[in-house]
Amino acid sequence: MRTPLRIGARSSRMSLAQSAPILADLAPDATLLRPFAGESGDREDNRASLESDGVFSQEIESALLAGEIDVAVHCLKDAPTHDTPGLTMAAYLRRDDIRDCLVTRDPAGTLDTLPPGATVGTASVRRSAALRTYRPDLQVVPLRGPVYSRLEALFRHEVDALIVASCSMERLGLRHRIGERISPEIICPPLGAAIIALQTREDDMETRKRISKLHHPETEMEAEAERVVLRQMGGFCNAPLAGYARTNDNGNEVTYTVRARAFSTEPALAIDVRLTGPDATKTALAVCQRLTRHGASELAEAPQSS
Repeated sequence: MRTPLRIGARSSRMSLAQSAPILADLAPDATLLRPFAGESGDREDNRASLESDGVFSQEIESALLAGEIDVAVHCLKDAPTHDTPGLTMAAYLRRDDIRDCLVTRDPAGTLDTLPPGATVGTASVRRSAALRTYRPDLQVVPLRGPVYSRLEALFRHEVDALIVASCSMERLGLRHRIGERISPEIICPPLGAAIIALQTREDDMETRKRISKLHHPETEMEAEAERVVLRQMGGFCNAPLAGYARTNDNGNEVTYTVRARAFSTEPALAIDVRLTGPDATKTALAVCQRLTRHGASELAEAPQSS
């Protein structure tokens, strides 16, 4: 019998909910799940955790490098923009819904039906900027923390609505609470949205082989293109940068559409570039070049208001 795979994940309810199917999909391989409770990114009152790169991953990566675990489970949008030396993203799971969603006390609520002056809870610069453009009559209230704590604030009437990732609601078994899945044309998703990545030590070929059945090549192409944009444009989890890559398969050929959006919140300005090509990485680089040419780097460096 082979040694059980030691899998590390954050101890939040969200992380454990999305890790459970991974353990099931690895069967009949034996697995051991090690939760990590000390991640600074999980702390509800830690504003700094939203304003730097890789804070959600540092403790798990250290354990992986030390050989204490074999696999680290990451939400790709929260993972470090640059690969940590000695580690690699060895598998990408099939991508889930990249859209944000609206959650209200009325399960049928939509962005368009919210009354003027309604309060919407979010700590995301990206969501705040989009809401101020689409519905400037709404009040954005800074609200951070795990999904369940935000839902509690909603039902305590501290806010009238929440903007949450659709995949988060689904992974927590809360699909029925989604009022509206919001078009990416209204709220552009974060780069790396809805992708779970499995990280291993670079030289651990045995573990990489054991998790290979979970790998989804199409998601890998999209993920790597989005990480190119993050690296080129200096983005991270809550930076004023958004976008996604989409695979277009018409049966005869496969192409990739890469979109990236750099923005500021005050004043509300945005540069949005979307290109399609046969090579995902080259298309992503072309998007970055065009963004830079139009001044996206300076825009992203402007002071932001959440």
